[in-house]
Amino acid sequence: MELEFLNALGKYGPLGLWTASLLWTTHRMSRDRKEKERDTNKAIQYHQEQIVERLIEQEHMIERALEKLNEGLSELRLRARK
Repeated sequence: MELEFLNALGKYGPLGLWTASLLWTTHRMSRDRKEKERDTNKAIQYHQEQIVERLIEQEHMIERALEKLNEGLSELRLRARK
């Protein structure tokens, strides 16, 4: 179908060929833009997942640190009472 369309444009001489080149360039630019968007979205998703994983790790580390601090404070309070 595209070949028929291009042949029909070719019958109009230079103007038809110029129109065909513009259409082809537009099509190629659109395809390239969509490919870049797809790659960009994949990269964004990857980085968002990495951020979430690191935040979860940090949350666990903070929870462990708080537990150790609480245990240390409890021990200090027990020693202070004796």
